[in-house]
Amino acid sequence: MNRKRTKEIARTFFHHKLLLSAVLLAIVFVSMLLVRMMPPSETEIRRSACLVEGRSELCMASGADTIVLRADSVNQQGVWINKHWWWPSCDGRVLTIAQGIRPQMKGRTFSESNLPALLQAVTDSMGRLVERKDVERKELEYYLRSHGVQDEGYTRIAHYSDLQKIETDSLKQVYKLWKAFKPSAHMKLVHRYRLRVLWFNNDDQLEQTACLPLVSDLSRQGEPIIVHTMKSMKPWGAYAVRKLIWGGSDHKQVMSVTLVPQDSTAAHHALLTTGIYTRGRQHNIPALFARDGSPVFTKYGQFIGIISQKEVK
Repeated sequence: MNRKRTKEIARTFFHHKLLLSAVLLAIVFVSMLLVRMMPPSETEIRRSACLVEGRSELCMASGADTIVLRADSVNQQGVWINKHWWWPSCDGRVLTIAQGIRPQMKGRTFSESNLPALLQAVTDSMGRLVERKDVERKELEYYLRSHGVQDEGYTRIAHYSDLQKIETDSLKQVYKLWKAFKPSAHMKLVHRYRLRVLWFNNDDQLEQTACLPLVSDLSRQGEPIIVHTMKSMKPWGAYAVRKLIWGGSDHKQVMSVTLVPQDSTAAHHALLTTGIYTRGRQHNIPALFARDGSPVFTKYGQFIGIISQKEVK
């Protein structure tokens, strides 16, 4: 009987222990959710912004082959963001705006329907240019061989000849890429981004990290995109925002965060600028402080989105 009684007591204690553990876990989870629902402080809002720099390339893609048609620099802002509002899940994710290059050449807009014709026209034009460059280089080489006096004019032409050789060799490499490109029925235009993220650490020093290459459809131009850092980690001291599942009123007082140069005396090198935002996405924040990618918060600290020209997306 004593052994049976002991087993019953042990079983009851085990059940109570499980119940207590479940209650404690529930309390911890609810407490965490309550903390996650709390608005960020002003310091955290300032720490959420970052800079996004690099290159945006307009590319023609056909299977595994890709050719860069045009390239442009990217210099804008972004915000560290969590994947889930209820859990610290940034993992190096930065929300910013897709800044694409318009598919134009010599004032003409081209699309995926006329890509084969564009490919042929550019390749032919580049081939003719290579031929002219080869003729010019041979003429310069002949002049240098036949010219007996090495005066100042000779030196200048020799230097010009060296530059032309470098330029011609580089052009030939590009021409080979275009000639080797294999068109297909599934050719398309895409934007490829090679970016890096910069932020100010706890010592107010500017740090940076590279991002994974990102390929985006042309339709995403001007829309929010998420880039991932190589290390997939949020830097120490940075604050990652979270997009709550509920919205706010139709008419809001908002504030944007704009990072300023390193020699600025602003707290955390970030300026807060107030404005008005409506549910139609329009805002009236001054253009100087409404840089693409700048995060926008309500006056209560709720994250709304990021600026894309005159809209908040």
